[in-house]
Amino acid sequence: MNHSNIFKFLIIILFIISILIVFIKVPFHIVFTFKIVNEDIKINLNLRYMFNIININIPIYPTKKKSMKKELKKTKRKNIFIKKLKEKQIPIKYFLEIYKLFKNIEIEEFYSDIYIGNTNIAITNFAYLSVNLIYGNLINIINPNRFYMNIKPNFIENKIYIDFKLYIKPSIKNIIEILKFILNKNIKEEDKKYESNRINTKYNGNHT
Repeated sequence: MNHSNIFKFLIIILFIISILIVFIKVPFHIVFTFKIVNEDIKINLNLRYMFNIININIPIYPTKKKSMKKELKKTKRKNIFIKKLKEKQIPIKYFLEIYKLFKNIEIEEFYSDIYIGNTNIAITNFAYLSVNLIYGNLINIINPNRFYMNIKPNFIENKIYIDFKLYIKPSIKNIIEILKFILNKNIKEEDKKYESNRINTKYNGNHT
């Protein structure tokens, strides 16, 4: 191999390494928006990556209208999922592990604008104090780079307005750690099922 070919080979290697470094260092941009105006609800998810080369908008709610049959199947699956979730006993350690994983994710922006209106003064005061209490503790936990929190009570009209945005920037490492956690948890659950199935529960008579 002559010097020219060696130089070209090194250039290609350096180019590939540079691409990999950029791929690893550039974070994902995930923007979750939630808006309520009385009974009108809109929830959207925006995924961006690689300088917006990948830009996907996912309307979570309301979704496109589907046939009644598909909606019934979806409702049935949802009810089964909720039932299984209620039956599961999730240890506190899992919540702590999940918190540790998400604590490492950079939170770029937390935006919240809430307008609470109710002619019942007690309900409005309770909602106003509850939201302020939650927000006071939440900001200390998530520690965003930018945040805006505004809540306005109104005692003369019945109205609810919520404009919420959460903008996070997980890295490739963060996503891999979350996927590893989910995979390991599923493997442990499968191992427990396998061990429990190995036990013969049939009655074989008196062994005394």
